Amino acid sequence: MGLKGKHLSLEDRKIIEQNICKRLRKFETAKELNKCQSTIGKEIKNNRKRRYSKTNESPWMCKHFNECKVCVSKCKDFEEVPCLQRDRFVGACNNCENISKCKKAKYFYYANVAQKNYEYSLKDSRQGVNLNTTELFELAHIICPLIKQGQSIYTILENHKEIKQCEKTIYTYIEMGLFKDWGVTNLELRRKVRRKISGKAKIKKRAESADYTGRKYEDYLEFVKNNQSSPTTEMDTVYNNPDGPYIQTFIFENTGFMIGLLKQHKTAEEMSDSLNYFQDILSEDMYNKLFGLILTDRGSEFAKPKLFEINSETGEIRSNIFYCDAQMPSQKPHVENNHIFIRDIIPKKKNLKDLTQDKLNLMFSHINSVPRKALGGKTPYEAFEFFYGKDTIDKLNIQKIEKDKVTLQPYLLK
Repeated sequence: MGLKGKHLSLEDRKIIEQNICKRLRKFETAKELNKCQSTIGKEIKNNRKRRYSKTNESPWMCKHFNECKVCVSKCKDFEEVPCLQRDRFVGACNNCENISKCKKAKYFYYANVAQKNYEYSLKDSRQGVNLNTTELFELAHIICPLIKQGQSIYTILENHKEIKQCEKTIYTYIEMGLFKDWGVTNLELRRKVRRKISGKAKIKKRAESADYTGRKYEDYLEFVKNNQSSPTTEMDTVYNNPDGPYIQTFIFENTGFMIGLLKQHKTAEEMSDSLNYFQDILSEDMYNKLFGLILTDRGSEFAKPKLFEINSETGEIRSNIFYCDAQMPSQKPHVENNHIFIRDIIPKKKNLKDLTQDKLNLMFSHINSVPRKALGGKTPYEAFEFFYGKDTIDKLNIQKIEKDKVTLQPYLLK
């Protein structure tokens, strides 16, 4: 706005463009239009467009190049080489006599483009949207493909720090329908409420067939109190058909890292055999760190604790296993909550007859590459690698997935 509080018109912007082409300084244009010099400066800076070329990624375009001289491409400290004539005096490169031999970044101001941006911003500001057309396009092309891959808004913002809007703002934009043209509506968003416990639900009491003496949840709390350096691994089972197949899941509480093994039978013998497998591929020290303390539910497939605690071949005690109270899945919240990611990829009605261990490893590789708030924006993969090393991850057959390739949709396993 100018001295009289009026917005710039299209005619004003055409004069600005003409004066830039004449290489007049910003104060001269401000005087002609009876505007503040800062108004003209902001108008040009906010609406000028950069013209890209093949040399834009060249290291010598950085102002720090002469100091470091070791860079081969853009880094986090990259800053464009400033142009005094452009930035301080004129504002853009239109009709600059040195443009053909100049190696600095080039910006151009066009009145028609600036006017369209203004009109769009004016319209959206009245609707609560602080975006112009260009910004909307740029934002949509980043987030929409990732939403369709099943990534949450939190994950996208953690992986793309260039997005300035907060999580709540992005949700608001989606609810307003700003991204309908890119095929993204509320229906594509990850459910905000995942699990709802009904007060009318009937709880069927289970028969206490197994002996949980010394292994109940209260015993687990006492054990943890006396062994605070022992991290907990929660164990559970996921399946879509009572006849199988089954996915035996393990999550390491301190890292959020989850793995799973494919099982054809829901028996304690087959489930406990997983610990034999882990003992074979891991060192004794690493096994004790990962599976020394196990917390699970009272499902029939885990109802023979000695099979899990004792190695049947050597007779040695290998793990301490404890059981949650009956009908209390909240006592092992990490594995229960992480099953949400599994259900995004394997819906409850999906037939699992074609499921393989390789597909499971792929699924958990993607799940472990999703940033978590509880980890300060780090992924379970990064946290687990920090504590236990990449060699252990490789033995568990989990890979790191690039941030923009993370997919939490059923088509991942096709």
